[in-house]
Amino acid sequence: MKLPHLCLLLLFLVQPATARTISWFNAEGDLLSTADGTSTLDASFTFEIGTFGSFIPTDLNLGEWSTYWKVFDRAVSGDGYNPTTDYFTSSATLQSTGLSISNTFSSISTFGTGELAYLWVYNSLDLMPGSEWALVRDTSNDSTSSWVMPTSDVGNPNSLDWDMFNADSAIVGQVNGFMGGGLYTPTSPPFGVAFLQTAAVPEPGSALLLIAAGMLFGRRRR
Repeated sequence: MKLPHLCLLLLFLVQPATARTISWFNAEGDLLSTADGTSTLDASFTFEIGTFGSFIPTDLNLGEWSTYWKVFDRAVSGDGYNPTTDYFTSSATLQSTGLSISNTFSSISTFGTGELAYLWVYNSLDLMPGSEWALVRDTSNDSTSSWVMPTSDVGNPNSLDWDMFNADSAIVGQVNGFMGGGLYTPTSPPFGVAFLQTAAVPEPGSALLLIAAGMLFGRRRR
């Protein structure tokens, strides 16, 4: 075997069996706002991309989110998130094993092809006064941008780019004018600027409604 061919073979053999790299980010100049609409997100906020598997998150099952949440990648102040400029960016690679790995984060969860991906922004995972969350995603059918876990594709040099500008669905909080649940004072961004706003959780109105519904259901059963 000729030397160049041998070198190519060795290079192929030592390449890691990885799938697509997913880059996720917003742009400097975008707006990231707290629930009151008067402040930007400070260094206490964490940004995570991940999935819930087959679980479907809603603003009525907030207490179950952490049980099913699988973190694909994370950005925090000083490591992927700059609270001074409202800018976050990170990337991770989905391995053929279903795990993800980045320069600073390695998942302990596995991700299946087709799982819906979300951006979860929070300052605390506890459901208590002072906690603010936003859960948003891109529901586009465009396979190059839709936030869906890809199929393992060994050797594909192209990353999937998940830009907050494309997000068009909010479960809690709001993104780009699409409003979800939670308590917040809706504000509107300038035209052409991506915008995310967190919401205060838990939402007292929803909690009281659920309690009242449960009591009524119990009386009816009796």
